[in-house]
Amino acid sequence: MSKTHSVFAAPPRVVWLTVLVLAELFLLRIATRTLIHIPGLGRFETPIRVLAEAGRLAYYAAVVFLVAVLVSMAYVRFKSRDPRSRLAGSAAVWFLLVAGTGRLGVISLSVVGWSLSAALIVAVLANWRGRRSAPLALFTLGVVSAGWSVVGQGTGGGLTGRQVDTLLIIAEVALVLAGLTAPLLLKEPPTRRALLIGLGATVVTTAMLWAGASTVWILGLWTLGVPGWLPGIVYALAFGGLVTTWWSAFGGGQWNIGVGLVLLTAGGVGAISTYQSGLVLVGVLLVSEVVAQTRSVPPLQTANQAAPMVFDDTQRSYSAVVVTAWLISCSQTVFDQVSPKLLAVRASQSCLP
Repeated sequence: MSKTHSVFAAPPRVVWLTVLVLAELFLLRIATRTLIHIPGLGRFETPIRVLAEAGRLAYYAAVVFLVAVLVSMAYVRFKSRDPRSRLAGSAAVWFLLVAGTGRLGVISLSVVGWSLSAALIVAVLANWRGRRSAPLALFTLGVVSAGWSVVGQGTGGGLTGRQVDTLLIIAEVALVLAGLTAPLLLKEPPTRRALLIGLGATVVTTAMLWAGASTVWILGLWTLGVPGWLPGIVYALAFGGLVTTWWSAFGGGQWNIGVGLVLLTAGGVGAISTYQSGLVLVGVLLVSEVVAQTRSVPPLQTANQAAPMVFDDTQRSYSAVVVTAWLISCSQTVFDQVSPKLLAVRASQSCLP
């Protein structure tokens, strides 16, 4: 098997993790939360309970596989001589240490939240590759903003209600932009068929949001941490971009990208649990590795000639950190007027029959 092909092929343990995560997502997070609210299903209480138990079993198994995958990812990356790969591996180790000590109560939840955000940022910057890494950077910005809105409300956080709303709006905008730009992760542009399938997914999602808006929004908030303050068509377009990327990735043999995006989606942007944050980290590590190793380099370029390119990428990584910090620091001024209006619109929509 060639090196390029091995980069695109998802390891079996990651595939099993994805299968368990999908089972947990649909059985535990979506099905059981939806079925109990449908009138007339009381006589099906036992089957629903069986589904819930199956979903709970899938969740526990997914947690075990998640730890195993993170350990194996860290081990493989520390064996590499590439400092970028080792830096990405350190993000996985840091996540496991923080999640473990937080579970034992050694450190506070706010420290856990900030530390997990730091691990995601390091994982993205370790394999930064310019424009192709933009979707991952945007998704990470959404996760960090949503996490900040949670940990910043605790003791010593000091965030006001308007600042929390601002961070949540940033998280939603970043999430939507990540979905729209997801095709940039691909090695080649999407095919026409993939674009048509993505367009179909956009139409279906828009219809679902119009037909059962309240249920879909609640599921989005509980499952993925998405409050749903933006217009529904925006989320539909973002999901269409994801579907286009999934179809191209799985159809073109880029399984690491497809599986990684599934894990990112299942993890969501809300600071809900270390389990879902771990799914996001695995997704980022999978996709960023493919993006880093499939960057086009002129065939006659030697290793010494390619070294300045690495230095340039490092400069871009630090620039991305500075720009992200500047955007977050300026967000309060930008969204001071937008946040109350969006809240008012959302409140008026919820009052409609």
